[in-house]
Amino acid sequence: MTLRTKLSLSVGLSVALSIVLTLFLTWQRVSRFILSSEESHFDSIAQTVEDNLLSSYQEYLAAKVRVVLSTKRKMRARTRDARKDLLALEKEIPPSSDRNRLSRSLLTNHAYERLLITDEQFIISLTTVGEVRALGFPPLKVDAKTPNVKQQTLTDMLANLSHEGDFALWPTRSGSDEPVLLFFLPVDDRARTSGVLMDSDRIFVSGLRLGSLFQEAEILRRNRLDAAKNNFESVKFYENGLLMLRDEQGDVLIKRGDESGYLKGRLDSLYEEAKRHRHAVASVETEDGEYLCHVAWVHAYRWFFVMAAPMEVLRAPSSALVSHLLLAGLVILVVAALFTAFMVMHALRPLRKLRDCTSELASLDPSSSSSLDAMETMLPQQLDLVRRDELGDLARSFASMSQELTKNIRASMEAMTVQKRMEGELNAAKDIQMGILPNLNDAPPEPGFSVANFLEPAREVGGDLYDSFTLHDGRKAIVMGDVSGKGVPAALFMTMSVTLVRYTLRSGLDPAEALTRVNALLEEHNPGNMFVTLFLALYSPETGELLYANGGHCLPYVMDAEGHLRQLEHLSGPLVGAMPDVEYLPFKDTLSPGDTCFLYTDGLTEAMNSEKELYGEERLAACLVAHSKAAPRELQNAVFADICAFRGDEPPSDDITMLTVCRHIVSDGESE
Repeated sequence: MTLRTKLSLSVGLSVALSIVLTLFLTWQRVSRFILSSEESHFDSIAQTVEDNLLSSYQEYLAAKVRVVLSTKRKMRARTRDARKDLLALEKEIPPSSDRNRLSRSLLTNHAYERLLITDEQFIISLTTVGEVRALGFPPLKVDAKTPNVKQQTLTDMLANLSHEGDFALWPTRSGSDEPVLLFFLPVDDRARTSGVLMDSDRIFVSGLRLGSLFQEAEILRRNRLDAAKNNFESVKFYENGLLMLRDEQGDVLIKRGDESGYLKGRLDSLYEEAKRHRHAVASVETEDGEYLCHVAWVHAYRWFFVMAAPMEVLRAPSSALVSHLLLAGLVILVVAALFTAFMVMHALRPLRKLRDCTSELASLDPSSSSSLDAMETMLPQQLDLVRRDELGDLARSFASMSQELTKNIRASMEAMTVQKRMEGELNAAKDIQMGILPNLNDAPPEPGFSVANFLEPAREVGGDLYDSFTLHDGRKAIVMGDVSGKGVPAALFMTMSVTLVRYTLRSGLDPAEALTRVNALLEEHNPGNMFVTLFLALYSPETGELLYANGGHCLPYVMDAEGHLRQLEHLSGPLVGAMPDVEYLPFKDTLSPGDTCFLYTDGLTEAMNSEKELYGEERLAACLVAHSKAAPRELQNAVFADICAFRGDEPPSDDITMLTVCRHIVSDGESE
């Protein structure tokens, strides 16, 4: 057997299997489509029935709302009339037994009045806040600890009682009776004007049971349900199918078809699923065959609407269609197999050449210049690029791909060279920047003064700055700043800011004068409109005096050894370098022995976790208090560890810089 015959047979068998699989999948898809259409038909029928039932239920609810609103207006008016009569009586007659007798008579006249033309009575009682809180409302069996429908107790209700009075719907103490509608109305002027009720304050409590208020709505509900049952018979459905409406207890309200023969007792699981998801669809196996069942849950009435139809009837159209497709498929199979075998054999030759070229292409070394030149010309020279069919398109695509791949490799190699050069320059810039900022952690503690620093740039170079050095008069200069922006521009602006700050402070200017001078110099030479927040301070180790100026920077914290925390809240002026002619104000503070001054940049409080939550000043303050006895370096390590734990795997969004100054307690052998 020749290779051509083997390939023809292989292709023919492949095509045959493909057609058989296609027919099988077509049969499945058609069946699913028909079943899906029937399910949609079931859904539309169920939706129509539900809409009719829900329409009647909405009218029923509207009637109940009208009755409740009318009843509340009448209750409010009657109770206010009782309060008005009582206050008028107390105004005309001084306190006496006669006034008490007349008050009781007045309440007797208002109590147990008919509010509606029903058997229910309107109850009104005059009592005190303390009595209601302790006993509840016994005439209607409302306990003091029983929550209302809003989960409020009587105590909570009275605590928020409006001077105009409030309504509440309460279950009775037994829990089995109808709920009651209560209205609470303050009586005394002091309670109504102050808005605060004391236990001795009087209030009117009126109530009404809701059991007989809804007779009109119940009559409307029954009439609409009778109409819905009559319309149920007009629904078009399969003659041998089942349509049924039943309640939650299993009582059948209306039915078309016979459930007892094949579905009785087999739909319990569908009932439970319909209660959870409003609708449930499933196929059910019975002695008479398979049935497609649809159960809809009408929550308003707590009814089930059931539809069922035999699968044999539903699948009849798809079975007829597939038998016709099978006959046509057999004819197509023979023709397609022969034609496909011929085309495959004809296409093998150029595909083999393409395979050989791509294998040779894969063996070339892309790092060699000569290999790249060969890669760029190999496919265009060896492939047939003039063909006008798909194989020609494939050959041209591979040839174009090899040329573009060569260009991309060369561009990538050039980009890698540039990237390595830039990385080297950025590392050098980082070394220069870190060389400008002093390392204060290795400095030995001095009498009354110790300092530590921490800096983590968000990029290779950053815009945060800090500094500390000793002036000629022995005072310690303390500097903390944050330049706007990131990267190299911020680092250059930071370098210029550090240089100007050192120059102005060493020139004898106080912090406020130094800020004013630095602002003028930066604003004059600031084409990029950048700015910096600066905190400058001069600290005297002997006295603990801290003379400082704050130009828009984060407020430093001062903490004693006992963990008491405060902030240096004064701001001397706005951001530095942004506006001309700004005069900054000086401020003074004092660090007591054992106090620690903690300075930081906003990259610390604005650190974010994966949920984009900020670390914030509250977490920072809590961490500082928790490590109040730590040395400056240990305190900074604790804060940074807390930030890392909060941030998790989220990369830093800004530079984090800390500078901690401590006026440590001087021992007997030292002097301040």
